[in-house]
Amino acid sequence: MDKTKISITCIIGVAIIICSALLCKGLTNFKKDDASINVTGMAEKEIVSDLIVWDVTLNAEGKSRAEAYREYEKTKKIFLSFLKNNGLKKENITEEGASLNKKTKSFYDSDRGRYVSIDDGFEVSQSIKISSSDLPLVEEVYQSVSNLYAEGIDFSSSAPCYYYTHLNDLKKDLLHDASKNAYERAKTIAEGCNCSVGKLTNSNMGVFQIVGLNSDEDYSWGGTFNTSSKVKVASITVKAKYEAD
Repeated sequence: MDKTKISITCIIGVAIIICSALLCKGLTNFKKDDASINVTGMAEKEIVSDLIVWDVTLNAEGKSRAEAYREYEKTKKIFLSFLKNNGLKKENITEEGASLNKKTKSFYDSDRGRYVSIDDGFEVSQSIKISSSDLPLVEEVYQSVSNLYAEGIDFSSSAPCYYYTHLNDLKKDLLHDASKNAYERAKTIAEGCNCSVGKLTNSNMGVFQIVGLNSDEDYSWGGTFNTSSKVKVASITVKAKYEAD
């Protein structure tokens, strides 16, 4: 009986030692995993667009295909002459293919008791894109294009779009600054917690987006890319994780 008690006591003692060792190891790992600093750094920069793109659609109509096409050629000649006379060059103008479509109109036929569609001539349309690095020039032409309505031609004009063409270099600069900002934030947290910033264990680029300067545009998780403002603000975020020593 005494030998049995001794054996049981030994087993219990060994079990306690093993459990204590495992508990200590678990606490050590817990402290090790928990000793980290997670931060999000951000950088932004004001940029001025260096490319303007303006889209115009020319329209013409006629009772026959030939008449519609003649009207289209007249409209196109007047419009292209207007662009040339205002300082735009051939390399600034991109013409898309013209499309010719049959027109129809509907009316209510009381004898038949329903709406009926009939042929109503033809229409031709063509999209023209004007692009240039001379923003003031295109803006001036855009402001005066409505004068062409007096020439009797039909066209529709959208507001110009503004682009920044050095996005790759811009993104690199912002990433550098956002990473530095993340490290500075980590140091601030470490100082408040009476520790120091250890090695970087993980880092990921966050959202890169461009919004208009002083605009009320909402930032988006998918990224916002403003094309309506000439002056914009580009920003980027970097998420970083450091060990805390």
